[in-house]
Amino acid sequence: MAGRNWLAGVSGTLLMLVLSSPAAFGQTALPGGLEVTLLPGYKYEPKQGFDSIVGVLEKKEGLTITFEIGHNPPPGAPRFGGSFTNQALQLREADRLWLKEQTVGGRKFHLAYSKEQYLTITSATEKQGINFSVLAKTPEDIADAILMALSLTEAKPKAAK
Repeated sequence: MAGRNWLAGVSGTLLMLVLSSPAAFGQTALPGGLEVTLLPGYKYEPKQGFDSIVGVLEKKEGLTITFEIGHNPPPGAPRFGGSFTNQALQLREADRLWLKEQTVGGRKFHLAYSKEQYLTITSATEKQGINFSVLAKTPEDIADAILMALSLTEAKPKAAK
């Protein structure tokens, strides 16, 4: 029963965020030709990666969502440092509370929530993949992370002048 109440809290929080948020926040460009829509108060900060592209989406006195973008090798090709691995699917069943899959805007996402309250959201194309990771202790934390991650799109090419 507690699980249902918790899920209802997440659903209610998601609905409140959608209904109370302005119609558009504008897309924020990420490296690798990707974009996300940040919720009010969040900012994007690039970080220095060693063999992949990394950064954070953070809110002052709020969540810090880290992300890592890596090359997605073709099936059967060798994986090297910096190669994309779907971290949501890698989380062992014994270590997670749930694992979900959803397609949004033609893009498939995997979401895993660990017993340690870490939320991992993953999406990939044939060329690259991205893992978002955040310590999400409340339904609102989970809602913020999911809303921003599921807004992930390919950047639209700029029109030539």
